[in-house]
Amino acid sequence: MTKTFFALLLAGAFASPAVPAQTNAWGQKKNTYQFGKPAADVPAKLPKALPGRIHLRDGRTVDGPIAYLDYNKIVSVSPGAKTAYTPLEVGSFVMEQDSFVVLKDFKVTVGADEQEYRIAFVRVGAVGAGLALYQFRGTMKREDAVHYGAVATPNGFAGNTYRSDATEYEMTKAWILKRDDSPQWLSLTKSGSNLRAIVEPLIADDARLSKEVKWGSLTTDKLPAVLNEYIADKKARSN
Repeated sequence: MTKTFFALLLAGAFASPAVPAQTNAWGQKKNTYQFGKPAADVPAKLPKALPGRIHLRDGRTVDGPIAYLDYNKIVSVSPGAKTAYTPLEVGSFVMEQDSFVVLKDFKVTVGADEQEYRIAFVRVGAVGAGLALYQFRGTMKREDAVHYGAVATPNGFAGNTYRSDATEYEMTKAWILKRDDSPQWLSLTKSGSNLRAIVEPLIADDARLSKEVKWGSLTTDKLPAVLNEYIADKKARSN
């Protein structure tokens, strides 16, 4: 064994080992959310900040524009500073007409992919009458990630799609629904018979609304309005 090789061997033995990217027991990447710690540094580029109010868990409120990044970070934007907050620090917040709350221990399913989240910001769609509808937005582990690109052809470039064989994290939006009498969160398809099969029984006791809803055109984008109308009808009947 040469002296050079022996020196290299010693250096490798005492050097800090390379730590591969990890996920926690809930499937979330540790480098995107550090539980129990303050939010990471404010990104250099933020989405458009909208007027709002943040209700912190310690009882304080923060008024002013809010940039909503994803399920685990929002940024309060003021003329003098930008401050990031995580769901661990926030009870709820409002941006213009949208309300957001903190949801714990739920599951999101998109196609063949499924992931559990320990804690996250979610947008309120409809809450009441024994049901809750929220919208999740954030990174999700996607085994079947679909990519869009361009390929060269004799006539120029054409669009192309392909699936990645690697596990990836993609920005995902999903509506999730739960009834009070069930512990299970259901991820809703955007439209179609599967969505109808879930929603139709929920509003079956509202004859007027059931008759007015055109099931062929029902989508998750329209669902908050439908369920809020159902909740309002149910409250009116109970009074």
